[in-house]
Amino acid sequence: MTIKAKKVGNTMTLTVPKEFKIAEGTEFTVKQRSDGGIVYLPIHHNPFESDRIKQDLKQADVTLERDILTSEWD
Repeated sequence: MTIKAKKVGNTMTLTVPKEFKIAEGTEFTVKQRSDGGIVYLPIHHNPFESDRIKQDLKQADVTLERDILTSEWD
């Protein structure tokens, strides 16, 4: 697969192919290697630091049918 760098304003942009399934808003750090290669690494936030714990840690429904699970103590 080949992509081209495109000028947008005063910066050059590289597009990410849809097949990579990158979620919108994903943050990356970027490094340029000595051979000219560019490496993008996703930023993984520690949910136990800062106020992100209030935003990121929400209990998700674990069943497809959304049944209410009984407690093991019942």
